[in-house]
Amino acid sequence: MIFDHDELASAIFLFDRQGGLLREMLYSEFEAILDGYVPVRELANQTIPAVFAQINSKLLVERAVFFWVSFTRTGEIDPSWNLPLDQLAMNASAGPDLGAGPIKLACASQCPISHHRGSLWDPDLRKGKGQLTVLKKSAALNRLSIQFREPSKDELEQAQSREKQEQQRNFNEEYLQELRSHMAHLLKEQRLKASTIEREREREIKELKTESANRLEEYRQLLDSKGRALEEERERNKSLKETIEGQAKKIEGLREYFEHKLSLREGEESDHIEALKQNYETELELKVNAATTELQELLQMREVELLYRNEQEAQLHDEIARLRQENEQFVANSGDRLLDKMASKGISFVTYQPGAGHITLPKSEISRFMDNPIAYAAGVCGVQEGHYLAWLEHYQAPVCRHCDEAGTICSANIQRINSPSEFHIGHDDHCDQHKKIKSINSLKLAGA
Repeated sequence: MIFDHDELASAIFLFDRQGGLLREMLYSEFEAILDGYVPVRELANQTIPAVFAQINSKLLVERAVFFWVSFTRTGEIDPSWNLPLDQLAMNASAGPDLGAGPIKLACASQCPISHHRGSLWDPDLRKGKGQLTVLKKSAALNRLSIQFREPSKDELEQAQSREKQEQQRNFNEEYLQELRSHMAHLLKEQRLKASTIEREREREIKELKTESANRLEEYRQLLDSKGRALEEERERNKSLKETIEGQAKKIEGLREYFEHKLSLREGEESDHIEALKQNYETELELKVNAATTELQELLQMREVELLYRNEQEAQLHDEIARLRQENEQFVANSGDRLLDKMASKGISFVTYQPGAGHITLPKSEISRFMDNPIAYAAGVCGVQEGHYLAWLEHYQAPVCRHCDEAGTICSANIQRINSPSEFHIGHDDHCDQHKKIKSINSLKLAGA
């Protein structure tokens, strides 16, 4: 495709998740895929990172938009995809220099149209690496065979003459402007890098928290399993003790039975009876000793198993406490280092909370705010957390909260109270009719 020498050629570059280049095409080819004429079956059912780039006649990238594109199971672009790539490229902020001065760069960290931020992604900005380096090399190789018409001799001479006059007239001004632009570009690039680093750090912290939570859940399940096994062993020991007691009662009954039989036969062959009695007592004692020994061995085995399980349970509790402490220290240390680095770059932390407005958070207060934003906002407003939550519910939906005996809420529209400190629970969250009813009931109770 041939372009005029002062035009910009538009191209699309498709990458994989590791940053490797999958495919490059002219924007007209991408439009054919977008219209469903040329499906890309090898990319079916995938969502991949892509770049819309505009290239000048010197084969240098001047604008780039980093966006996500999804393909259906037939290899066509998702019909719901709708991004104004030209508009994003035109309104993009300054990015790194790829040879033609700072490019116009639109990505997730600096999106000129805020509601399209979720459809963009951030490139790897490390020098000599990442997608920008691949873009620069691919544009220079010109595998897409992009061609530009040469300007005519008269046009070239006129352009050179005007350029020389303009350069002579505005040299000092351009030099100063270039210096200011360069400084602004460096500052913006550093902010972009800081934003990218922050996103990467947040992702790593989120993964670590998820891994820690999974490990804690595994230990908790193991602890529950050991607890159930311990309870089963206790039940078995209880059953064994009941069995021992039952056998002892049975033996005692047999003893009484034979003693009764012996008493009935007193006087009959006393020598023979005495021998039978001694033989019975000896045999009974041996059986009792054997049964007692076996049951004692079982009890000792159960006691050893219980002791081992108790030791395992204590070790698991210690391991869980250690993991929690390590996780808290890691998250705290990582957060502190990141906060110190961002504070040294002049970045401040501002949050908006209903009723409190925009709050500038000191670095030392960020951890307390992250632990409980509601409690922090309530403290700024000078009210208790419960009072602030009641006001917030009223502020978000200013309706009457009166509930009748059947459990039905009135829900009539009432005036919104904009300040938590001026909000009175039970009065400002009721309509005029229920305020009167509540006042009458209060007077009745006072009279009673």
